Amino acid sequence: MNKTALMYAPLFGQYDAGKGYLAFPAGLEPLMTDSDYYDTHERVSDAYTLLQRSGLIHKLISLSPTMVDESVFKLAHSDAYIERLKQVSSQGGGSVGKFAQLGAGGFEVLRLATGGDLKALEAVMSGKVHNAFCLQHPPAAHAEYDQGLGFCIINNFNILAKTALQKYGLKRVMVVDFDNHYKYPLEQMWYDSDEVLYIETNQTGQINMALHCDSLPENIGTGRGTGYNVPIPLPSGAGDPAYVKAFAEIVVPIAKQYQPEFILLVAGYASNMFDPLCRQQVTANGYYQMTKLITEVADEVCGGRLVAILEGGKGNYMSYCIGKTIEAMLGVESTIPDPIENLFNAVKLTPDEAAAIENVKRIQRSHWQL
Repeated sequence: MNKTALMYAPLFGQYDAGKGYLAFPAGLEPLMTDSDYYDTHERVSDAYTLLQRSGLIHKLISLSPTMVDESVFKLAHSDAYIERLKQVSSQGGGSVGKFAQLGAGGFEVLRLATGGDLKALEAVMSGKVHNAFCLQHPPAAHAEYDQGLGFCIINNFNILAKTALQKYGLKRVMVVDFDNHYKYPLEQMWYDSDEVLYIETNQTGQINMALHCDSLPENIGTGRGTGYNVPIPLPSGAGDPAYVKAFAEIVVPIAKQYQPEFILLVAGYASNMFDPLCRQQVTANGYYQMTKLITEVADEVCGGRLVAILEGGKGNYMSYCIGKTIEAMLGVESTIPDPIENLFNAVKLTPDEAAAIENVKRIQRSHWQL
């Protein structure tokens, strides 16, 4: 069994980003209710409760975060944006970008989350643990240089990747993303670099180009970064067979050839079957299988060095997906049940899903053996 750390603080399960309905903040439209905002604290508190009730919490090494100095935010964001966050936070909260709002006191929560992520990175790099899961709030990966975007405020993924390169002297960092939406800020930061390989799955057919959430498989990087940006668009409705096949036939082979020294997992669950914003059919067992594949790669090529940071997703079922992910990181057989396992027929790989995966392989074969 791997030594797996859990980074968590009760504040993450208490922080209130504000009211709204799904993606829309309260007050946007006077006829809209504000009773079901997407980014709520239950996303983390429910998951923590499941870890306690299942007993899985006792197999994990606890990491308590400490607040980082705000200067660390400059690794991914402008001075003006950081000052804006401080002001909004101190004045009771408000909008900090498209579909992104910061709650009262949220700036301190951001400092705590980033500090915890960096502590997880240190624990992994020092060999104290094999890997770590950061159960935190708010999400991060859509945050751009000078604004928040899609619930995300500070881009901890870019901060950790830069820290891995600069502080620890690494040359090859791999960012793996099985969340539902493409992360344009990750592409933008590393598109011309071979020091960070960004490889991800995303749902096609969404009306979300304004959020930069969709990407073409031809977007493979430029200059030294050519071949180190690997989007894997999957059709709407794709489930476990498509996602696991994409990981087994694209993510794993490229990872083994790239030989990363550290792997950063964008652990978002917006592709889960019950997510209210997205239209994929990934189950908790599917997340277990994908995480198991990437954890095995980490164990093989970089001494297990893997940090997973919670990203998107909503709903009670998401807690099971998180629990399954952590079990796979531990390297234990899954004991947390998947409550829908016997309620739905197994989703089969469809011709359009197979074609989408083959298209990515065709494009990437000029850079990788697939």
